[in-house]
Amino acid sequence: MAQRLCLEKFLYECQGVSMVLWHNKDRKLGKQLRSIFSISNNFPLSSAAFSGLRAVIKGMEKERMAGIGKTEGTENTDGTEKTGETENNRETENTPEIENTPEIEKTFRNKKKQGTQGEELDQGKSTVFLYNTEAKKLTFHGNDYEILPLFLAVRDLYTSLQFFEELQACAERLEKDPQDATALFQKAVLMYKARRFETALQLTAKVLKIIPDDHRVWYNRGVILSELGRLKEAIEAYNKTIELEPGFEVAWDNKGVVLARLGRFEEALQAYEEILLRYPEYAEAWAGKGSILSILGREEEALEAYSCALRIRPDYLEALTSTGSLLSSLGRYEEALKIYDKALQLAPTEPRLWAARGFVLSGMDKQEEALENCNRALELKPGFVPALETKVKILSEIGRQKARSSQ
Repeated sequence: MAQRLCLEKFLYECQGVSMVLWHNKDRKLGKQLRSIFSISNNFPLSSAAFSGLRAVIKGMEKERMAGIGKTEGTENTDGTEKTGETENNRETENTPEIENTPEIEKTFRNKKKQGTQGEELDQGKSTVFLYNTEAKKLTFHGNDYEILPLFLAVRDLYTSLQFFEELQACAERLEKDPQDATALFQKAVLMYKARRFETALQLTAKVLKIIPDDHRVWYNRGVILSELGRLKEAIEAYNKTIELEPGFEVAWDNKGVVLARLGRFEEALQAYEEILLRYPEYAEAWAGKGSILSILGREEEALEAYSCALRIRPDYLEALTSTGSLLSSLGRYEEALKIYDKALQLAPTEPRLWAARGFVLSGMDKQEEALENCNRALELKPGFVPALETKVKILSEIGRQKARSSQ
């Protein structure tokens, strides 16, 4: 019942958001808000998309008020059940019908019931209301409704709220001039910060129609595509960035990272070597090169590359961590321990460093001290898997040592 009440409250909140964004009594306000947040008319909380669930909300309210597991209502002359709709709210019928557009059909259209399995929330009283927590589907009177799009839509709104004032400023500029490339670019950056990557990508496309040769826009597009997992397109965007501005070193670095994610290690190595010919003091490129060399099994060259990165930036935490990890994998525990000690001076509350140090100490057969390091990692981050795995290994070794000494 608690889960049902939580879901009912969530749906009411969604309805409230929908009314604010599309309220008929203040169309201007709704339009402004949708413009600020880049919300389209097929948004899962739009009036059209949400109308089917209004009948469900009303039905849930009737069941809650009646205290029974089925919707109370009277029958029409044709045998169907009335839902209590008024003349002023005719968009929902007894069997909710959704506006026939592809986007809305995909989200909320009634589907033929195929044995939906979910938790019975009315404790056996009825099967009119079921919620499948895995599929995020609500079943009400035999009709299925997808709830996940609503959760995602609400999440998008809340992540955007922290940038409201900046987004509003962009929207005001775009209202005056829809071709304001600077405002579009700034809004794309804000959408990226809010992790609304699809929206950010659409905005960069608009900017590129206005200024197709701006390397910063192509670079941002590459970053967004990478976040979306569209790696080959991301490389194309980085290539365009480099073509327009060969000296934009971070594009080379990101290209190397994406090539590595695609398993194209030799190409990634070439990308790092090309940028280092131009900028031999670029620490990030040396660290990237080290990572690729390590993957290719060229450990000594990798250590040399990490050393170059640390010569340029002695406080480069990722280079220190990578060096320690590689030395540890080579069984060079004394050297690895010194590296992790340096890293912990920079980041004393970083659990992965304490766990890694524990692993190294275990390899040096200093089990009690290794255990203390793992426990420290778990204090900083309870449930931290690397620390747990190392701790299990250490405890097993301590147990074996005790068993041997007792014989």
